[in-house]
Amino acid sequence: MSVKTASLEGRIRQHWDQLSLHEQRLADVLLAAPGQLAMNTATELAQSAGVSKATATRFFRHLGYESYDAARRQARDMQSSGSPLYLQAAPNSSPLDSLMQSHLEKEVTNLVNTFRSLESHQLEACVDAIAKARRVVVMGWRHSQTIAMLIYRDLVHVHPDVRLLPRAGDSLAEHMAALGPQDMVICVGLRRRMPALEAAMNTLQELGVPMLYISDVLAGKPAKHARWVLRCHTDGSLIFDSTVSLSAVCNLLCSLVARSMGKVSNDHLATIEALHQSLDELE
Repeated sequence: MSVKTASLEGRIRQHWDQLSLHEQRLADVLLAAPGQLAMNTATELAQSAGVSKATATRFFRHLGYESYDAARRQARDMQSSGSPLYLQAAPNSSPLDSLMQSHLEKEVTNLVNTFRSLESHQLEACVDAIAKARRVVVMGWRHSQTIAMLIYRDLVHVHPDVRLLPRAGDSLAEHMAALGPQDMVICVGLRRRMPALEAAMNTLQELGVPMLYISDVLAGKPAKHARWVLRCHTDGSLIFDSTVSLSAVCNLLCSLVARSMGKVSNDHLATIEALHQSLDELE
């Protein structure tokens, strides 16, 4: 990776031996919590490391940045992308009770803001499309697949044909080849999305497959391929993004699908329960 495109931590590792002792002290502070660079001025950062502002200025030039502001822009881009390394705060002495309260308040805020942004007519259209689909495919990569799994685990109880992709050992083409306008795909794409998501959604759009896209507020490029988009607030108070609103929206969506499908859903669920008993699968 070139110096021009290297991350802050990559540049520090590359130039460590050429840094002065004071610059190495500043480097240690940044490696512990790179996100500080996005939030602090050069003076504030220098003070937190116990070095002069001049040292901080030389430090970033030694790393190949044009200026401190150029380094801070890169750090802010990393924060916006959802990098946990850049989202974690500098170590602090806040009591656990205070952190717990702040975390709770943030979770509640995400939940409230997400449900306030939901449009009933769009949600109703999504529910109707899922309920009437011949086959429902739920798709997500990395941490997005965790949310996709929540949807799959609920829908599989009420819809006769639900699939989760990608699956280990399979290519997408093997499953997408059988999809068409009579089917429905639910795509989950949280920030730090993999390029495979947009590629898959582009292909599905060409195949005429209706898509619901569930994402964070900054839905990104894949949103243009979807017929419906549900945006959830995911800002976290600590290192990781919040998923409380995503879980709640998925629960609501699947519950409404079950209600919409009525007797078909009840009959399918009754069959599953009977098989659980005959197979002695559950306590």
